Amino acid sequence: MATMPRADLEARPGMVVALRLRLHNRMMAAALVRPMIDDWVASDGAILPAGARIEPAYAYLLQGAEVRQTITLRVPLHLPEGTRLTSALRFPGIGEAAVPITLRILAGDEGLAPMPALECPLEVALPIGDAAAAGSGGGDEFGSVAQASYSLVAGLAGLDMLPARWLVAELLTAACRLGDEQLQTDAGQALLSRLGRTRFFKNGVVAFASAQAPRWILSGLSATAGLHAAMGGQQGQGQLLYIWERWLLGLADADIELGGPQAEVVIPDAQLQSFASTLGTQADRWFASLLLGLAALSPRMDSVLRQIAERAPEAPATPDAPSPASGDDVLGEDGSLGR
Repeated sequence: MATMPRADLEARPGMVVALRLRLHNRMMAAALVRPMIDDWVASDGAILPAGARIEPAYAYLLQGAEVRQTITLRVPLHLPEGTRLTSALRFPGIGEAAVPITLRILAGDEGLAPMPALECPLEVALPIGDAAAAGSGGGDEFGSVAQASYSLVAGLAGLDMLPARWLVAELLTAACRLGDEQLQTDAGQALLSRLGRTRFFKNGVVAFASAQAPRWILSGLSATAGLHAAMGGQQGQGQLLYIWERWLLGLADADIELGGPQAEVVIPDAQLQSFASTLGTQADRWFASLLLGLAALSPRMDSVLRQIAERAPEAPATPDAPSPASGDDVLGEDGSLGR
């Protein structure tokens, strides 16, 4: 039987308590970890605010990985010696079980220097309890289906709480990378050459630059990559798209009809951040790549963009006229937005 984690503390009024969490994911899927602390309940039934501060506030924890978080609490003031407070550490969306926290108030030291924070290391395996959701399915021929279904449910639940910025930044970069590949083809260059002579294109570049969209995307990518790098993984594996790709291709790892495991499908690193760095903060390159990426992904968008391109004025007769594909700064061109 697994040992249930708990924290039994003794501290003086006004002291800071630092819970040093070491969380281990033994579930079958990645999980968004966002701990919360209940308010203190005193031995006489009084409710006192815990005032918990959690750093980092959340972490995306891959299957089998570990992450550290720190929760700081301040012991309420003006409590008599011997008062017993109880609370609980919970992990919403991961399970109903909680880590019990008890705190016994020691005699206060009036007039003395502030006491250092009370450090309390705490190891927690998620989900809490004996029933870990990481089984291989045993001999059950439907074990792989159960595992895939659980992973999907857990992944969707995590997205409900995850800041959308991370995922949007990755989706935009992936679409731009596809557009950059299209730009290497004759058809892509021809489409962008015509789009680049439209008011639509220049207005889009101005909007991207004014909103500082490239910096916003680069910042979002740095957050996901930095988070996973801090957990000891490869940079690209911290990206949400990588996690979902791994789930999708993981469906091929076991064949229900054959009943035996198959060779693991290897997923190459997407390298979204390294691609984004090649575009830098150039709004025209981002917008151009995004247009071609959307055209490649959506027949509907491809049709609309080609309609816009057909209305573009003819290219100037000068043979050396610059094209948006060359990476020149469209914001530095002369002329109005209504050209």
